[in-house]
Amino acid sequence: MPQVLPSQAELVIRLQRRDQEAFAMLYSNYSNALLGIIRKIVNDDLELAKDILQEAMVKIWNNVNGYESSKGTLFTWMLNICRNLAIDRTRSRDFKNQSKNISFNDQGTEVDEMTDEFKADTIGVKKLLNVLSPEQKQVVDAVYMLGYTHSEAAARLKLPVGTVKTRLRSAIMELRKYIKSN
Repeated sequence: MPQVLPSQAELVIRLQRRDQEAFAMLYSNYSNALLGIIRKIVNDDLELAKDILQEAMVKIWNNVNGYESSKGTLFTWMLNICRNLAIDRTRSRDFKNQSKNISFNDQGTEVDEMTDEFKADTIGVKKLLNVLSPEQKQVVDAVYMLGYTHSEAAARLKLPVGTVKTRLRSAIMELRKYIKSN
């Protein structure tokens, strides 16, 4: 269960001091979001995504002194590490060879799963979001599309956390109402 994080600046300081409790909080709060992003890059291969996440977390731990708050949020920095590792892995010779060596039965399963995912991507999510007010859409994009936490979205959008949560809740209610009426 995710723990309440200290401020980003305090968390970074604690991580730079090699505070294992701070790292556990970081992992608890961000690992699921990072894993989801990695899975999209590696075509939903959960085992590979978990391996990449583990490698990324070690890299984050070892390189936290290289984080610069002036260049972006801690989450964005971690996201870039995960993204780069995942892209590197998909470009590797082993990954390409492994992809070519999938058995026929495995391909059938993958095709079914990709078809379901493809249907979800083609139902018009972007069009659906156009029913929201610009303020609601901005918050939904930050939290669900970009993967920011409520606190990070609030900081990025220069809004109180409560406002972010309220707009998110009203956006969800608006989308439910729209879906039921169509």
